[in-house]
Order: sequence, then C-alpha cells, then structure tokens
Amino acid sequence: MNAFLSVIRGCQDIMGMLVLGGVFERHPKLRVVCVEADAGWVPHYMYRMDHAWKRHRNWLPPGQALTRLPSEWFAECIYTTFQDDWVAFRSVDMLNWHRLMWANDFPHSDSTWPWSQAMLEEHGAQLTEAQRRAILCENVTELYRIDLDKLQ
Repeated sequence: MNAFLSVIRGCQDIMGMLVLGGVFERHPKLRVVCVEADAGWVPHYMYRMDHAWKRHRNWLPPGQALTRLPSEWFAECIYTTFQDDWVAFRSVDMLNWHRLMWANDFPHSDSTWPWSQAMLEEHGAQLTEAQRRAILCENVTELYRIDLDKLQ
C-alpha cells in the first residue's frame, strides 16, 4: 500500500526534473501528461518549486537559469489527470484548470466506476460550468486534437 501511495512522489520527481532542468525553457511548446497520480498535490508542489528556486537557484548548474517561475512552467506545460480526488476539485483555482483532466480509470481497482456520475456530482458541485466542461471534456480534446464533430 505504501508503494501505491509513493506514485505521487515519483511523479513529482519527474515533473521537478523537467521544470527545474530547463526542459520547458528549451522546448516551451512541449506538453507532458502526468497520469494516475491525482492532482490535489499540484498547487503545493508548484509553491515548493518556487520556494526552492527563489532561495536556492544558485544550486542549479551555470547557464541553467529559468526565465519564468517553476510554477509558471508547470502550469503551462504539464497536464495532470485525476480520478477520485476531491482535493483536486477544490483546488482548481490554485492551478491551471485548463491543464486538469478527469478520468475514471476503468477497469482498474482505483476506478470510480460504477459510481462515477455520483462522485462527479458530489465532488464537482462547486465548479463553474466552464471549469466542468474543461476538466471533463475540453482539455483532453484540445491536448490530443480530437474533433468531437467527427466522432458523432
């Protein structure tokens, strides 16, 4: 069970290396999707990256300066998916909700199926209609360039 919980830490390591390693600085159009690790942790992690960068940016190798705060690179370039994460639903205004995508993870054991609709109604009650549309549909269609009209 502890290994299951450590998935988030592993994702933080990878996302931190991409941001603080200057990958997005060198490739600003690159988009990365962090999946199956929830998203409620994102606002705090963005804060911690900024805190570390403001105090310890001289630890980075010479010539590896960032032109934007780490949180800005994260908010622009990294999408996160989540399932049953009520913290993510309540944190949408502390992160870029245009990079947030809900998934039910069917048929895995962590899936919200068969109670996905009830969970969405309960946890997503405070979302605006624009946030709801973006998180449940529009963000993924934009990222993967899916034309919904062609699917119907």
